[in-house]
Amino acid sequence: MNVVAVTIGSTGDIQPFLALGCVLSKAGHKLTIVTFPRFQALIEKRGFSFAPIHGDEDLMMKLLIGDGVTGMAYMKGLSALLNKNKDEILDDVYNACRSADLILYTILGSLAYHVAESLKIPCMRTIFCPMDKTGDYPIPGMKDWPLGRWYNRLTYSLSDIGFSLFTKQELNAWRISLGLGKWNGRSYHEMLGKPVETLYAYSGCLAPKPKVWGEHLHITGFWTLNDEAVASADEGLVRFLKDGDKPIYIGFGSMVGGSFEEMQHIILESLKNTGQRAILSSGWRKFSDDKLPPNVYCVDFVPHGWLFPRVKAVVHHGGAGTTAAGLLAGKPTLIIHFGGDQPFWGRQVYLSGAGPKPIARKKLTLSLLTERLRQLEDEQMQKTARQLAKQLSAEDGCQRACDIIEHYLRKVK
Repeated sequence: MNVVAVTIGSTGDIQPFLALGCVLSKAGHKLTIVTFPRFQALIEKRGFSFAPIHGDEDLMMKLLIGDGVTGMAYMKGLSALLNKNKDEILDDVYNACRSADLILYTILGSLAYHVAESLKIPCMRTIFCPMDKTGDYPIPGMKDWPLGRWYNRLTYSLSDIGFSLFTKQELNAWRISLGLGKWNGRSYHEMLGKPVETLYAYSGCLAPKPKVWGEHLHITGFWTLNDEAVASADEGLVRFLKDGDKPIYIGFGSMVGGSFEEMQHIILESLKNTGQRAILSSGWRKFSDDKLPPNVYCVDFVPHGWLFPRVKAVVHHGGAGTTAAGLLAGKPTLIIHFGGDQPFWGRQVYLSGAGPKPIARKKLTLSLLTERLRQLEDEQMQKTARQLAKQLSAEDGCQRACDIIEHYLRKVK
C-alpha cells in the first residue's frame, strides 16, 4: 500500500509521521511524506520517500503561531501564505497524491482533501489536538473564556465557518479545475455525505475522547520516535550533565515570534534566583551562548528521547510532540506557549498535575518564571509526572494507528 502523508508545519508536524512510517514499513507499506524541502534530509535519512511543497515555513510560524494569533488573523495569515505561490503549492499537492492508495493529511495539509475527493482516493485526517466539536473545552487556538459548554461548542462552529469561507475564497477555482463543484457551506468533517475517518495522534490520558464523538474519530496515543540511540551529544554537554544536579531543559523548538533576547534575559535571571542548572536549547531561533553563567549550558537540537531522561524537568512551547516526549520521560513540564494548540496542551498538563500553570509568552515575567521554575521541584508534581509516564508508555499509538488504517482500507475497498 502506498500511503502519502501531507503535512505542512514544523519539525513537530513531521516527526509523528516518521514514527508512524516505521510501523507502516514493518507491515509492508510504503510512506511518502509531502512537506517543506527543509525536511527532505530528515525524511530520507529514515528511509521514507519525500515530495516537496514549496512554501515559507518561517513566515508560516510568524503568521499562524505568533503571539496572540487567533480567529481572523489566522485565516488572513493562511491566505497570505497560500497566495505567495498558490499555483505551485496546489500542483505540488496534486502531483504528490495522485498515485496514492491512501492519503493522510493534517489540518494545514487539507488541500489534500480536495485531491482525494477528485481522484476518489481514500483519505484520513491526522490531527495532533482536538478539532471536532465538544463542550468539554474550546477549540485549540480560540480564546479559553469561562463561558461554559455552549461557548466551547460555538468555537468549533466558528472555526468551521472560517475554514469554509477560506475555501470558497481561495480554492473554488482549483476545485473546478479538478472536476469538482464549488465549495458552498460544506464541512471538512465530511466527504460525499460520509464522515471523514480521523486519527487523533495524542493520548486519551491527557485529553479523553468526548462522549459526543463518533466511532470514526480515533484517539490512538502519541506517535513518538524512539530516538535515544541516535543521539550524538557533544562532550561538553555530557560533562555538564555529570558535573552537578540534574539540569532543567529549556527550549522552544520552531518558535520564531517575539524577542528571544528578552526571553533569554528573563530565563537567565530566573535561574539566578532559583539556583537551578539548565540546558538552553536553540531551535529555529538561536539563543546566545556568549558569557553564559556556569549553571547554564547552550546546545543546538539534541534528540529529546536521549536528553529528556537525563534532566530534572522540561520547559518548552507546548507542541504536542515535545509535550509527549517530556511526559514519556516522566518529567514535570512547564509550558510557555506562543499560540496554536500550545495553550491547550499547557492546560491539559496543568490539569493532570504533571506541571505548573502554563504561561503565555507575551505575559512572561521574571517573577512569574522564577515562581514556576521553583514549582517544578515539587515532590508531588514529580511523582505525578512519573505515574503519567507509566500510563503513556503502555500505549502504542503508531501500532494502533496502523491497525485502524488497515481496517479502514479493508472496509472501503
